[in-house]
Amino acid sequence: MRAAAIIAAAGQGARMGGPMRKQYLQLEGKPVLLRSAELFLNHAAVEEIIVVVPADDTESAAELLQPACPPGTVKIAAGGATRQESISSGLSALSLKSELVCVHDAARPLASEALLDRLLAAAERHGAAVPVITPGDTVKEVNGEGFIISTPDREHLRLVQTPQVFRRDIILSAYRNAAALGLEATDDAALVERTGRPVVTVPGEFSNLKITSPHDLMLAAFWLQEKKEAADK
Repeated sequence: MRAAAIIAAAGQGARMGGPMRKQYLQLEGKPVLLRSAELFLNHAAVEEIIVVVPADDTESAAELLQPACPPGTVKIAAGGATRQESISSGLSALSLKSELVCVHDAARPLASEALLDRLLAAAERHGAAVPVITPGDTVKEVNGEGFIISTPDREHLRLVQTPQVFRRDIILSAYRNAAALGLEATDDAALVERTGRPVVTVPGEFSNLKITSPHDLMLAAFWLQEKKEAADK
């Protein structure tokens, strides 16, 4: 199946600190955003990439990406006030040719091609697929005052990553439903779930971390150095 990718890069990255948004920071010689885009640039099934950035960054993002991208491969779209509004903007910019849509966070620059392959295959079969990892720590549910309410069974809990991959009609329907009902969610799979569609999980990768702090950026650099050293052996 042919696929398109929407990369969410419209966040402000306030937790990172500093004058530059985290998606433009350098990670081992390349901007974080470019490393995230390369996952799709290098994949034969992906024919279209939509990068959603803050409205005042569209020109600078194009200048950053286009020298490394084949002509016509990447479109830049202006994001909204929330992630959901930004993904909606990206969906509006899609062409009609892609059967699958990958939604990825620009702040996850280390997702592998093997992971994307697994997700595309699962979404083609089931309609919607997300990568997950098992939490390493016990999870507690707490109330507003900080007291523990319950201890969920960790065996049935998963931490969700991106990219998340959907059949085009499924993700478009989920966003139309969310707009009609005023629904808000922290990830796209949750909106699909609200339509009653099943979402299958695929084993994710611990190296597919989300960069939200300077420590995460250092850890991502470590993973890249480890990967390079392993390839050189």
